[in-house]
Amino acid sequence: MSEQPLREEYEMSAPSTSAGVAGADGNTRPASKDSREALSNDKEDDKDKDKEEKPQEKPAGLGPYFKIFTFCDGLDIALYIVGFITSIAAGAALPLMTVIFGRFVGDFNSFASDDTDPSAFRDTVDTFVLWFIYLFVGRFAASYIANLAVSLAAIRTTTKIRKRLLDATLRQEIWHFDKETVGSIASQVTTNGNKINQGIAEKLAAIIQSIATFWAAFIVALTFQWKLTLIVMTLIPGIVVILSIGMTIDAGQEAKLVQIYSQAAVLAQEALSSVKTVHSFWAHEKLAARYDDFLIQGHKVGKKKSPNVGLVQSTNQFCTLAGMALAFWQGFRMFASGEIDNAGTVLTVLLSVTIGTTGLLQISMYIASIGGAASAANELFTLMAKPSELDPLSPDGDRPDKSRGDIELRGINFAYPSRPSAKVLDGFSLHIPAGKTTALVGASGCGKSTIVGLLDRWYVPDSGEILLDGKDLSSYNTQWLRSNIRIVQQENILFRGTVFENVAKGLVGPQRELPAEEQLRLVQEACKQSNAHDFIQAMPEGYQTQVGERARMLSGGQKQRIAIARSIISNPSVLLLDEATSALDPRAEGIVQDALQKASVNKTTLVIAHKLATIKDADNIVLVSAGQVVEQGTHEQLLARDGRYAALVRAQDLGQQRGKEGREDPGQQHQHGSSMDESPMEPSNPLEEVLSKDKDDKEVLNYSILSCLRILFSEQRGLTKWFVIALPATIVAGGASPAQAILFSRLINVFTLPADEASERANFFALMFFIIAIVVAIGYFAIGFTVNMIMQAATRKYRSELFSLILRLQPDFFDQPNHASGALASKLTSIPASLQELISVNIFIAFIAMVSLLSCSILAIAFGWKLGLVVVFVGLPVIVGSGFLKVRLEMKLEIENGERYAACAALATEAVTAIRTVASLTLEEQICAEYDGILDTIAKRSAGSLSLTILGLALSQSLEFLIMALGFWYGSRLIASGEYTVPQFFVIFLAVVFGGQAAGQISGYMGSMASARHAANHLFWLRAQPSPFDDAKDQSDSAELKAPTEGPIHVDNVEFSYTQRAASRVLKGINIMVPKGSYVACVGPSGCGKSTLIALLERLYDPTGGQILWNHRDIKSMSLHHLRAGMSLVQQEPTLFQVSVRDNILLGMETTPSDEEILEACRQANAHDFITSLPEGLDTLSGTGGLQFSGGQRQRIAIARALIRNPQVLLLDEATSALDTETERLVQDTLDNAATHRTTIAVAHRLSTIRNADRIFVFADGRILEEGTHEQLLQLRGQYYEMCLAQSLDKSV
Repeated sequence: MSEQPLREEYEMSAPSTSAGVAGADGNTRPASKDSREALSNDKEDDKDKDKEEKPQEKPAGLGPYFKIFTFCDGLDIALYIVGFITSIAAGAALPLMTVIFGRFVGDFNSFASDDTDPSAFRDTVDTFVLWFIYLFVGRFAASYIANLAVSLAAIRTTTKIRKRLLDATLRQEIWHFDKETVGSIASQVTTNGNKINQGIAEKLAAIIQSIATFWAAFIVALTFQWKLTLIVMTLIPGIVVILSIGMTIDAGQEAKLVQIYSQAAVLAQEALSSVKTVHSFWAHEKLAARYDDFLIQGHKVGKKKSPNVGLVQSTNQFCTLAGMALAFWQGFRMFASGEIDNAGTVLTVLLSVTIGTTGLLQISMYIASIGGAASAANELFTLMAKPSELDPLSPDGDRPDKSRGDIELRGINFAYPSRPSAKVLDGFSLHIPAGKTTALVGASGCGKSTIVGLLDRWYVPDSGEILLDGKDLSSYNTQWLRSNIRIVQQENILFRGTVFENVAKGLVGPQRELPAEEQLRLVQEACKQSNAHDFIQAMPEGYQTQVGERARMLSGGQKQRIAIARSIISNPSVLLLDEATSALDPRAEGIVQDALQKASVNKTTLVIAHKLATIKDADNIVLVSAGQVVEQGTHEQLLARDGRYAALVRAQDLGQQRGKEGREDPGQQHQHGSSMDESPMEPSNPLEEVLSKDKDDKEVLNYSILSCLRILFSEQRGLTKWFVIALPATIVAGGASPAQAILFSRLINVFTLPADEASERANFFALMFFIIAIVVAIGYFAIGFTVNMIMQAATRKYRSELFSLILRLQPDFFDQPNHASGALASKLTSIPASLQELISVNIFIAFIAMVSLLSCSILAIAFGWKLGLVVVFVGLPVIVGSGFLKVRLEMKLEIENGERYAACAALATEAVTAIRTVASLTLEEQICAEYDGILDTIAKRSAGSLSLTILGLALSQSLEFLIMALGFWYGSRLIASGEYTVPQFFVIFLAVVFGGQAAGQISGYMGSMASARHAANHLFWLRAQPSPFDDAKDQSDSAELKAPTEGPIHVDNVEFSYTQRAASRVLKGINIMVPKGSYVACVGPSGCGKSTLIALLERLYDPTGGQILWNHRDIKSMSLHHLRAGMSLVQQEPTLFQVSVRDNILLGMETTPSDEEILEACRQANAHDFITSLPEGLDTLSGTGGLQFSGGQRQRIAIARALIRNPQVLLLDEATSALDTETERLVQDTLDNAATHRTTIAVAHRLSTIRNADRIFVFADGRILEEGTHEQLLQLRGQYYEMCLAQSLDKSV
């Protein structure tokens, strides 16, 4: 009997790998004040509604499955019709074989009973052999056409669904993405997309074939003997009932697993996209443990499936074999009584019923794939069906020819939908005149950036109205509105691709249709305006240089200048600058500020700034506090008023002395060499955008499948008891095939015996069949139970290990183009899935099939070596060979598609995680078009590969007819010559038939094994990769390995270049001495190497030349754990995770401090008041990427996260760049106080924050140009002096 149902039933019980993601295809949008108010009234209920609805979720049945086919076009429908018709033909071939087989049995028995002429017997057999050949040809052709047509239609249909998913996601309102439930679109695109494809491709064709087999078999049986057939069919309702109950139970358990693994996928995505933060805070173990917590929950739920899987499997096998026993027992009684006059009739009915029952069981096993597709489709369709409350692609709304840009906000009240009780704007009113520059200043979190979000319609106000040119914003077309408003955000996001492609994303309307040469000219002009042209030209490939995921290889200032170019290239009527120059050095800031002032001529410009020097020339400066306007006027007016703004100005002014001193102390100028040929920027590696197959192939070792199995099984010592139980059960299951062959041959012989003896033997053999049914049922229950237990344990083990291994890799691993976080996240699902199948269900099925194949082959040869050798060594290798061909082709297709879908997932993930940038640039259609292009390419290439792949599948499904023809033809010659008896022939023949089925199953699972081999070798490759973490050193308490508690830090002639661009040095012989307890600052242009130095101190990278010493010891000799425990980093763009504020602050803590200690760290970071004002205080969730908070609030949480660790060395990389002046002063006082008893190394552009430093180093082009105190450097009147002048607010001071 077939062992294949075990695998499919097990797949039904396999842990789901899907993960939630935002997406909807609705297109409703508020078009009036009333609709906005109605919309805002619903916001407070969103969370409660989600919580209320969540527990009520139920399995959706097969409704979503059938809805998949609504995405079919005319060609898809035609392909499915052709596929279904040919599937029916292919499925009917096997029952038709029973008719021929029954005639064979009759003729063979007749030949054995009388003296039929051998020549006539051979002629008769030859005629029937031809019918087997006809069946082979017919089934091969039908199977090939069916599988090819259905597979092509499935790829086309799934492609449409994948496209619609991203389209629906990008149509969603921005506040939808603030929800905690928004998950990993990478998993949706890959895992759920693949599940749907599997359920509507060859598995669907197999279901149609199985249905056709079931009905054709019973039609044949009813035609030959209706009464016997109806008696045997009484078992079918029992099978259906048990399978239905089993699938219902499984569906409920599967729904729980979907939710658990969805949460795990979100965590993994966040960690992999912020791996440098994870390393800096030694948080890889904490995040791995958190990830493992989800896996433990999934393991507990998954284990509960074991009894259900075992019961379904044992019932399937028992009913099939018991049905055979019943059919023979009753059939012989009817033969003996004269109701049936031919033994061939009984055998035809028996085989037909057996084949029909097997077809029914195959339907049940393939329904697991149908159920998986339905579950995946339900999740996607639920997301896609959610109405968008503000659809950016809706055609509705006005599209004026031009906009004056006159903006007025009247009585705006607003709270974020995720925190409806925390009001951000409270009756805010402001007029922003057309063509004028209006500046907003105020404390972090006072609502400045919220106003930008409201103007760009990321959110809608709860009450009040916003007018553009006298009309409510909601009356305009959203895409038109955003095309006329351009934003430069505080934290700029660039996309994978070239510099040119990133800047060109700012083009709108007709500009996007211009020739490439004209677009390049516009891009270059915009980059010149934003002071980006020079550093771009210095890159290895200029404007064609790849920037990589999140442009992580560019400095913050470089990213900001490219983002500015992207925003001004379209010449918008309204320009919104939210801290547009916060990441620039003073000199570049001054140049870019001049460019922005030129670009804002005759434009309505709204500037948000903490550096007051950048907005002092604004036509109107508005001071915002607690969501209200408290002061406004020009710079001079507000200074004259001597209010809160004037106090901020005094706090920020550097008080440069514009005296007559020359550069009296040139010795203070610190120069290292004179070569200036290298690029003056931090790494901007030429990254490839498309995943490279060659690179991916290198990321595996070359262990054979047997070596992989040996290694993997040696790691499962905790599962030994389950393997001990499963091993004898698989031997029992595999040994059933030769036992059935012997019994079948004896059954056939019974009809030639005398009546008394025949009756006794018939009862005996029927009883033997029933006993085999019981034994096999017990064996399959044990296999089903244990296989699920092994699989659930392996799932947890390898998911956890893979996540941990990836997190522990060197940071430069994540700088490579084929290691985008979306691609890595998809591997967290695909690789463990392949491995757990290999060491659980697949290996046991393969073992069952091998036991069956070997035992049947031995039996055949033992009973008759001539016929046995011919069919075993001629027929079976052909079946295995065709299966091997199919596997090789499938593997090639799978690897190619895996790479392409990984690139597809990376694009979708990037778009969703940068949804605000996508929305502000109106890139939805452009991203969808790029995404659609990738999918169309995959579909076309897959279609070509399928035509070969299906060839092997069709052969493997049809070749058994040729083996039967060969066996009957050669066997008839041996019988006719008297060498073999009929019973002897049937033992050999049936043993080979059952062995052929086993061989086909082995070849069928070669694909999964080949896939698992690739996965295992990738896992072994990851294990072999060097990791910066050394557990032995990191856990050691040896004083030699610990970081010093005293002593200076000496950067000794350090040189550095990134691996991806080894020829371009970033640091060129840097020498810095930092005495213990001193406060040292590094300043200089963006991209000069300052942040790289911080990364080297943390040992995120190691110098390529020179060394870094701490207390005269090379930091390489220290435990990385102890080194980073002694340091705390506050980054320029702090990363917060989608957990509570408390968990974010405690990210780098190995112990759990009290709430009082946490709040004290918050006070020091000036974050206490806003955190305690939150509805849930420290337990408030931060949202995806921390976007529930403003940039300043995120930075203060990051500072608290650094301070609570009480580090010996504090590393500040633009630590206060996102803070308002007042908060910055308070936090800076805290940091200054913290620096009195620890070493502090700060990187800053805002020079007021480092004027009190003990030593200031001025960087340029990877070298140190000047060093000294603030006063000494001013006296030099060099580069630092010029930077100070650029930042001074009042030059008369």
